[in-house]
Parts: sequence; C-alpha cells; structure tokens
Amino acid sequence: MRQKRVLAIHDISCVGKCSLTVALPIISATGIECSVLPTAVLSTHTGGFTGFTYRDLTEDVMPIVKHWETLDIKFDAIYTGFLGSFEQISLMMDIFDRMKGAVKIVDPVMADGGKLYPIFDPSFPKEMRKLCEKADVIMPNITEATLILGEEYVEGPYTMEYIEALMDRLAALGPKKVILTGVHFDDEKLGAASLDTVTGERSFYFSDRIPGYYHGTGDVFGSAVVGALMNNKSLSDSVRIAVDFTVSSIQRTYDAKTDLRFGVNFEEGIPQLVEDVLDDRIPDIVSELAVQIWNECYKDIVSQEQIDYMLNTYHSRESIEKEMDEGYEFIIMKEGDMNIGYLSFHDEGDKVYISKLYLLKEYRGKGYGRKMFEIVDNYAREKGIHKEYLRVHKNNPTVEIYKRNGFEIVDSVCTDFGNGFFMDDYFMEKRI
Repeated sequence: MRQKRVLAIHDISCVGKCSLTVALPIISATGIECSVLPTAVLSTHTGGFTGFTYRDLTEDVMPIVKHWETLDIKFDAIYTGFLGSFEQISLMMDIFDRMKGAVKIVDPVMADGGKLYPIFDPSFPKEMRKLCEKADVIMPNITEATLILGEEYVEGPYTMEYIEALMDRLAALGPKKVILTGVHFDDEKLGAASLDTVTGERSFYFSDRIPGYYHGTGDVFGSAVVGALMNNKSLSDSVRIAVDFTVSSIQRTYDAKTDLRFGVNFEEGIPQLVEDVLDDRIPDIVSELAVQIWNECYKDIVSQEQIDYMLNTYHSRESIEKEMDEGYEFIIMKEGDMNIGYLSFHDEGDKVYISKLYLLKEYRGKGYGRKMFEIVDNYAREKGIHKEYLRVHKNNPTVEIYKRNGFEIVDSVCTDFGNGFFMDDYFMEKRI
C-alpha cells in the first residue's frame, strides 16, 4: 500500500513544542509521511520567552515549491497553521491552486479569548477568510470563527444551537468539513464540535477542563486530527481521538508541574494515539478483555461451557470485526496505558443499542462506568436520539447499576443462543 504524504506548512521553533515541532512527530507517528515547509525559524516560540530570534522564510517558500514541481512530488494533503503575514496567506492560496489533488486543511491561527493576536492588522481575518474559502477542512477556535465571519465574539458557555449555526455559516464559505475548538456548554467541560457537510454528521466531544493555559495545544490537536483523517477516520472519530490525545498531554504536564513555556508532554501519549488511530487491534483487545471479564462476571451465573461458547461465538476477533463492519462503534477504556474495559453501541434510528459495556473488576466503582454512559449519551444527543436500550442477565448485579444510571426494566426474554445454551435477560431502556 502506498504511504500517504502530508505537507505541513508552519513556522518552526527550535525550542518549545508548537507548530512544526509538534506536527512532524505526531503526523509521522500515525504512519503518514510528513514533509515540511517552514515559513519562519525562531529560537523559541513566542509564548513566555523573551529575546527570541526570528528569521522570516517567506522568500524561500515558492522556490522550494517550484523545485518539488520539477521532481513531480505530490502530496495527499496540505496542512497550514500559523501564517505571519498577508504575503504568506497569498502564497498559500497559490500553493493550493498548484496542488489541486491535495486535501487542503487550514488551522487559521490568529486569535483567542475574543481577541486578535497583537501582531496582526485588523484586516488580517478578511485575508484568512479567503484561504478558508479554498480549504476542504478548517479548524478555527470560536474567536477565529467569528473573526472570519465578521461577527461579534460571544463569551461562553454556549448553546448547541449557537455552535451548530456557527458551523453552518463557516461551511457556507466552502469547506466540506468544519471543526470548531474551544466549545463548552458549561464551566466544567471543554471540547470540540464538528460538521461534515458530505455526510451531514454533526458531533460534539468534551473532556474535563484542566486549570491553566498551555502553549501549543492547538497544534497538538490539529496534528492529531490530520493524522486520523489521513488514516480514513471519520471526522467525528478524528475529533474524539484528537481531544483525548490533547487532554491527556495537558493532564500529564499539569501533574508533572513542569515549566509550561516548553509546551505539553505529548510524546508519552504517542503510543496511545497510534493505537487509537490504527485501531486494527480493537478486535484483539476486545477479545482479550472479554476472556478475563466474562470469567470474572459470569462464573456464578452460567456454566463454564456456556462462557466459553459465548466468548468464541460473540467475542472472537471475527465476530467483533463483523460488528464493526455493520456500523457498531467500539471504544476501548483505558487507565494510563492499561486497557481496562470496552464499550460497543449501535445507531438503530430511533434508539441506540448498547451491545457491550464491560470493565475489569478492579476498575469498577471508579467512575469509568459513568464515563462510558456519558459517551453513549453524547452520541445519542448528537444524533438527535432520545432513547437507549440494552439487555442484561437477570442475575447480573449490574442490573442495579443500570437502574442508578437511569435505565428501567421494560421487558424480559429468554434467548436460545445455540448449542443448547440460553440467556435469561432483562431489556432495559433509558430516555435522555
């Protein structure tokens, strides 16, 4: 299989994790060749450091591109970040026109917290809008989105209606995919929203807010999105993976109490990112966890022969792959680098079916189960679905846990699973 190639066009700081210093390792780690076109070289990034050196490379951009053209070098995607001048934006538009077959991904870095960065002229957003109009994917924060649209910045928390309308207006500029960062509906959680105009899918994904301001996290997020998209992940899955990767990098840095000027510790999270992006191992992970969890959970409920039969029939690699092909979503729950459980659910139109929800025994009662329910709840809300259901063995103690999480028993059924084995289950439903 041909390896995909992404061209990342950003500045590069010799010290401090942002821009190309972040994009190159993260995109490469996901199995994508990452070529670079630096727009400037700095001794350090500009956040928190003083006296840094700066060399503008604008004049070098087109000679480099023209040399590549003589070699017939092609790119599958172009990913632009911080652009320091009107001239650089103009050059990017020229490059977009020259590289017609590449997916154009624009992170319009220019503002945050309701304010344009001081280095930019007030007319800069109008030029950035022109670049966004040529893009296939854009990922502004809310400040950048309002500047691009020429609208007044609105302080959060936001409503879903406001965020969805904002994404619609951004999509009307031309990009097929829109990602909006800095989204929050309350003061506890922070995340991102996305709109895929091709499929019509909208998604929201949030994580707990961590105190402090962390340099380079927008580049960490954007680079993870690019890596996931280039590995054929859906837009919503790419956003989820990128949020988790970014938040874990921030949390690792917050816990270590390191000097925030140097950026977040994303490096230690790369193995998990690779696993999330290259999820071919999901069937194997689920099967391995199922053997341990089923032998813990069901040994006092059904016979060992039935446990073995259910594992071989419904939790084998082949059966998990089949469910994934049928559209079932699978989420691996982790504590650090440890796989501790798994969740599977499926959109059935008017309701979401929770097929599998399992945790290793030692991780129950620690909030992971609640997190799994939140994942399904958020998925249902994104889809406009107001009902979830599952089935559980009548003698399974988790019946009471499901009740505490809003489920109620609506029916019971005894199912013949073949080979002379039956499961005597409750159907339980929850309205959201």
